[in-house]
Amino acid sequence: MKEFALLTDSACALNKPMRDRFGVDGLVYGAITYPDGTTTRGDLEWEKTTPEEYFGGMASKKHIYKTSCANVSEIHDLMESFAKQGKDILMIDISHALSGTYEFACVAAEQIRKEYPDIKVRVIDSLRYSTALGMLVAEANEQRKLGKSMEEVADWVEENKIRFHQMGIMDDMFFLARTGRVSKAKAFFGTMVGIEPMADLSTSGLSEVLGKAKGKKNALRATVDYVKATIEDPKEHILFICHSIRPKEAEYLRATIEAEIGPKEIIVSSVDQFCGANIGPGLAACFYYGKKASENLEEEKVLLGNILAGK
Repeated sequence: MKEFALLTDSACALNKPMRDRFGVDGLVYGAITYPDGTTTRGDLEWEKTTPEEYFGGMASKKHIYKTSCANVSEIHDLMESFAKQGKDILMIDISHALSGTYEFACVAAEQIRKEYPDIKVRVIDSLRYSTALGMLVAEANEQRKLGKSMEEVADWVEENKIRFHQMGIMDDMFFLARTGRVSKAKAFFGTMVGIEPMADLSTSGLSEVLGKAKGKKNALRATVDYVKATIEDPKEHILFICHSIRPKEAEYLRATIEAEIGPKEIIVSSVDQFCGANIGPGLAACFYYGKKASENLEEEKVLLGNILAGK
């Protein structure tokens, strides 16, 4: 069976050790513009700063970071490096609703097909971002390890990508609203003292607020109950907990989920710089494989509403 390369972009939230572990053959990097106006490639390894410095500076809302995606030429060059080796290419990108990467990757893929007629290229809009994207790529690698062809793996990803969920707490939705991730009205509720917005990933590729909990303790408990109700085959899949300088909340989620759900493995990590610029401080969320998301998350809204109401 022909060998193929598994590619993604820097919104995947996977550092170098995790990319090696999960079979990521290459990725394209977006750029980050810092508050002082300098622009540099996104740093998934946290070599130039720490999460505490990065997100801590954002807490005052005076430190604003801007992101931009890789261009067509950069994506083409990455793809070509594998096409020259005779490898087919599967690239899984951040949701089209959040970035232009997918659109640019489709253009680059068409160029590669013309230049290398014997190379097959598939580009997939993950409808996901950050750790959910990273998980999807990791699961694609698991399918590849089973001996499936590039087309078979790509079809599996398309069929199952809306099974990858997020649920947790978000202290302040200012940064999500600033970049159009949520409406300004929903962001307002996210700034009310004692109110914790709770969101999952929709079938349209955005993070959708399903409900609001009163108090962090209630929100964390509701998170675990929501994960319990929507997760599938936890013994077969890794569950990620990702946070932006919320280690205590992340540890609560880890310990409680380990005791009550017992997934195959739990990995706790920081939100990456690239997605973090649009998330800001205050996130502590679980990312996991579960039931297929319903249209407009209608079923999930009812579910979380019942959980929050104590039903």
